[in-house]
Amino acid sequence: MRKNIIILILIQLILSFISALLISKMSFIGRLGINLFYREYLIFKTVWKTALAIFAIQFVLVLVLSFFKYLTPNHFSRIIAIVALVIGIAGSYFTFIDFTTTSHRHMKMYFHSGGYLFWISWSITCMFFIFSKKKKVSLTDLSIIEEKNIQKPSDNKV
Repeated sequence: MRKNIIILILIQLILSFISALLISKMSFIGRLGINLFYREYLIFKTVWKTALAIFAIQFVLVLVLSFFKYLTPNHFSRIIAIVALVIGIAGSYFTFIDFTTTSHRHMKMYFHSGGYLFWISWSITCMFFIFSKKKKVSLTDLSIIEEKNIQKPSDNKV
């Protein structure tokens, strides 16, 4: 399971970079608006800053879902992953509404694709944790662990 999570994190890193690259290719009007009026969105002009922000969000999602996967029963962790998936679907819907009804509709399709790719990456993470199985520990593994933890009485007498 740990190997699969490392692969998932690497995939998220690649998708975060691609999404940031697409977001940074906004239209001239978008760049002008960010430079003059919406200075708080300057992060979207720089690829590495945007990629870092997107990857941080995806990494936190992986950490939270893996925390619930390892420390809670399987059905509860799946419910948490499904709730996160519903949040991702709602986020992509609201992103679509925002990109089609507000001034964001003047941005290039690349910018829109980067936003949608973020939510697709979110959904990939959620689906991974919905369909992954919890590693079962066999009884023989437990007996070996217990034997290692039992300390032998010392021969030193006081």
